[in-house]
Amino acid sequence: MHKRNLFSKTGLSILVLAGGLFMSSCSSKITDEQLAQLDGLRRDEAKLNEQISQVKNEKSRLEAELNARKAELKECQDKVNYIKQKLATWPDVWPDWKPEQK
Repeated sequence: MHKRNLFSKTGLSILVLAGGLFMSSCSSKITDEQLAQLDGLRRDEAKLNEQISQVKNEKSRLEAELNARKAELKECQDKVNYIKQKLATWPDVWPDWKPEQK
């Protein structure tokens, strides 16, 4: 029983020591290649963000133009409806004026 406890403590100590050596052997420094790749990705991100903002600006400009065209269309439709209404009552376009009949 005493031997088993000794072996488990020794085994655990060895595992902790081996894990510590393994973790300390890993370098936490970034390489020049990784740094260059990171800089390239940051430049790409900046370009993409700029393109996104340009597209958003163009979209808002196009939406404003579309709304202006819709307003023009509505105005034209209102005029057409007014003219159609007057044509439907053609001889009597001005109801308050009656020509004298002979």
